[in-house]
Amino acid sequence: MALKSVTKFLTDLKFSGGPSSTNQYDLQFGIDPAGVNGELAKWLESYGVKNNSFNKLMVDMANEIQIPGVSMVSQDVKGIHKGINMKPAMAKVFNEMDMSFILDIQSEAYKFFRGWQDFITGNPANIDFVAQGRVYDRAYVQHYYKSYVCDTIIKKFEKYDPQAGGAVTTNNSNEQYHVWTVKLINSYPYMVSSIPYSSGGSGVVKLSVGMYYEYSELLDAGSKSISVEA
Repeated sequence: MALKSVTKFLTDLKFSGGPSSTNQYDLQFGIDPAGVNGELAKWLESYGVKNNSFNKLMVDMANEIQIPGVSMVSQDVKGIHKGINMKPAMAKVFNEMDMSFILDIQSEAYKFFRGWQDFITGNPANIDFVAQGRVYDRAYVQHYYKSYVCDTIIKKFEKYDPQAGGAVTTNNSNEQYHVWTVKLINSYPYMVSSIPYSSGGSGVVKLSVGMYYEYSELLDAGSKSISVEA
């Protein structure tokens, strides 16, 4: 890299919008009460979790999420010349997605993901749950695959628009630059972590969740900016 002055570096950095921020994102789960996974949405409501309100709470209480990595599987192929080997790409391998959340007083995230897992395999009949209006399936009777998976959508935002020379597009403080979207196709939670409690000093309660999915898609934002709720 050619040498440049600090002033030139800062000018170039400002023009590009600066470094990407880790806390500018949106997370959504495509659970549609009127869609193919409508039974899952109704099931979650029986846990006291409204999907629409939870998607809003998800961003506020998310402690850490990640864009899953992608690896290329290759195979050694010997060339016609001695000592020359090639590694042509054979397939993509999509890593699992890990997330963590800070639980609110009602433990919305925990009820959401545990309820999602209970829907997948069902639970033995429980008098307390039946009394609340939830009818459980027999244990280990799985629902159909399409009825419990959904697309997980991660949208990346930035405070500044690089196409506007690193400036905010409008004077609206609630408007952010929508960079791109990653969609995880047919995802579901395969792991909900243990929740430790302690009699020591008070602290926030955190929950870790692991998601399986089929593959991911990187999508263009489609628009320069998008307004977000305050």
